[in-house]
Amino acid sequence: MPGRRKQLVGGAALALTALLSVSATSAASPADSAGTSAVTFFDDFSGNNLDRSKWKVLKTGENFGTVNNEQQAYVDSPETIYIDHNVAGASGGTLALHPRYRPGHQAPDGRSYDFISGRVSTQDRFEFTYGRYEARIKLPENANAAGLWPAWWSLGAKIDEGEPWPTNGEVDVMENVGEPWTSVALHGPEYHGDTPVNASQSFPNGDPGGWHTYRADWWNGGFTFFVDGRQIYRITKAEIERNGWTWVYDDPQYMILNFALGGSYPQGVNGVTQPYPGLPQSTVDKVASGSARYLIDWVRVSQ
Repeated sequence: MPGRRKQLVGGAALALTALLSVSATSAASPADSAGTSAVTFFDDFSGNNLDRSKWKVLKTGENFGTVNNEQQAYVDSPETIYIDHNVAGASGGTLALHPRYRPGHQAPDGRSYDFISGRVSTQDRFEFTYGRYEARIKLPENANAAGLWPAWWSLGAKIDEGEPWPTNGEVDVMENVGEPWTSVALHGPEYHGDTPVNASQSFPNGDPGGWHTYRADWWNGGFTFFVDGRQIYRITKAEIERNGWTWVYDDPQYMILNFALGGSYPQGVNGVTQPYPGLPQSTVDKVASGSARYLIDWVRVSQ
């Protein structure tokens, strides 16, 4: 897995973000007319198990090593990845990514971890160039457990052809670090890690822990991001190139859902160093109790 580092948007980054973004009243992107588009990928998790013809389960120490100083090992286990048919507010089955406290867990590469969790992607199953991709998601612990880091994002498939991160391109459609807001971002050759190409949003109706739909519209000239149909950020290829940076989003991407714990991004926000980087004892207790789950009702791509 590529290294991914993020921190809370600061004043300078916010100023640059404002210069790069376009307001919600700007002209709609071509992808905004997706009502006439064909659905090319859909999973509502209606089966009893994860559909592995659509999703690949990734494992720490086998598919990649640890990045961002995250504290979990990703494993392929029904403890951490399963379908739940009894979730309030969901339309049917729900994918649950459920971290567990397992002190001393040893990954295939021999490294030890105190937490295990789940990560799935459409790598080698479904890749796409341009279109609308969206997911209906419920954040864990009402988005108030510091250091929990669920994410919904896509990654340039050229990484499988030897193109390293970040030159393959990464798109973060939703990230949350246990605070009452979510963020979006692009990571490319000259803008990655603490990337200035980003925005955050709070929830106007005050329910960050409720069900929400997170969406990216991607066309050959840029991206527009939405939460519940409300535009929160727009960035264009022209703006990136005007800044002297490289646009790397005209090749296939695949989607990823994962649930990380602690690490550089949460720590950059909450400043916690003990008992784990970015992960306070109160959140460790919630993970140990089994209450922290990241839930996905459905995922859809239209092109």
